[in-house]
Amino acid sequence: MSLTPSTAGAKPKLFLIPPPSLPVPATRGGAVEGLITQLIRENEVQQRLDLVCVSVPDPAAQEQAALYPHTRIYYLPHKEERGLWGPVCGMMRRLNQPAPLDPWFNRVAKLVKEEAPDLVIGEGGNLQELAHISRQVGRDRMLAHLHMQAQCTPQMESTYSGVIAISRYVAEHWKPNRPMSIHLIPNCVDVSRFSPGEKADKARAQELRTKLGFSKEDFVVLFCGRICPEKGIHRLIEALKLCNDPAVKLLVIGTPFFDEENDSAFFAQLRQDTADLQAAGRIVFTGFLQNDAIPDYYRVADAACFPALWDEPAGITAIEAMASGCPIIAARSGGMPEYLEGVGALMIERDEIVYGTLTAPRPDAKPMAEAIADAIHYLRIHPRIRARIGKAGVQRAQAFSRQVYYEHFCRLAGVSAPEPPAEAAEPQAGEQ
Repeated sequence: MSLTPSTAGAKPKLFLIPPPSLPVPATRGGAVEGLITQLIRENEVQQRLDLVCVSVPDPAAQEQAALYPHTRIYYLPHKEERGLWGPVCGMMRRLNQPAPLDPWFNRVAKLVKEEAPDLVIGEGGNLQELAHISRQVGRDRMLAHLHMQAQCTPQMESTYSGVIAISRYVAEHWKPNRPMSIHLIPNCVDVSRFSPGEKADKARAQELRTKLGFSKEDFVVLFCGRICPEKGIHRLIEALKLCNDPAVKLLVIGTPFFDEENDSAFFAQLRQDTADLQAAGRIVFTGFLQNDAIPDYYRVADAACFPALWDEPAGITAIEAMASGCPIIAARSGGMPEYLEGVGALMIERDEIVYGTLTAPRPDAKPMAEAIADAIHYLRIHPRIRARIGKAGVQRAQAFSRQVYYEHFCRLAGVSAPEPPAEAAEPQAGEQ
């Protein structure tokens, strides 16, 4: 897809529509919101795109948005109750008039009409809610950003001219019956923040390690992500119980759903079942942390583990760990092997696969907890291998920097890379 800006000489205008759940910038977490924030931040540096975004209101996000003058963010209140809109929406759909079930998207449509963007990108969530916007601006200006594995439907085909896939795994599961462009744009992190760190960073991490109750002799395994069954945190805790070495400890960062949902029945049961391990200092739960605070925690850890039981579409936390020089243990799940390709990460097989509320046991696989415990022990006793994996990960993570991510979007919008500055010609003989 190559765009021609609607105004001669203007920057291509991209209108980003995330789900109406978490704010942009990502002051309350969220993978989708975090990626949009990275795009916004890099645009402040390069200023090659005209970015417009919608968001639910949030005081901290709105305060931070003032730091990004080259992006317009519209904050639209989101109310769950639909009132009479539900029956009206149903009637319109029966008349073959696309209408969103959530009236929030009607207000978004008005902004899209005012802004007249060159490209509208549905950033995850219920992408079918944008059908009326597609009819308004034209299918050729609509892209769906697939942050999850999704199956193509006739409605999606009629709404979007193409999709952005965050991994080859996601792209391969998108099987349209009519011509659609498929753009592979992997996720990103800010590798200037997620890094092994300089001397001062390492000293601060050592202070944090002590504050968390870990000694220099401890082997700290980090888990960062949503605390839910599909992420496999309970398998990692089972593995910790199998480790005979009391110096092996677990640092858990996250909540069931970022800052929006800090607790759940699963999380409460997990904490209850590990009360003795917490009392012994073998497990530390941090709860939700702002993304800007997390780099120090990766520097605290000796390894990171991502034991996803579901088909993980791609892993931002895996990029964070690699960029920080943290060796990784991960389930061979979804798009995760693509991101970890060539770094020597220890990949383990799942002993069951989670599909929403359903599970499919894999009796032929080694018990996952045992496999994780073996991998932790292997990394624990091989410091040179840990160092080699960590170094390879730092190099690999550069391919997932926010600068590379931004360049993908510029190409998507038809913006060529800036010309490098011309080198001054060397003076010839006789010239001064």
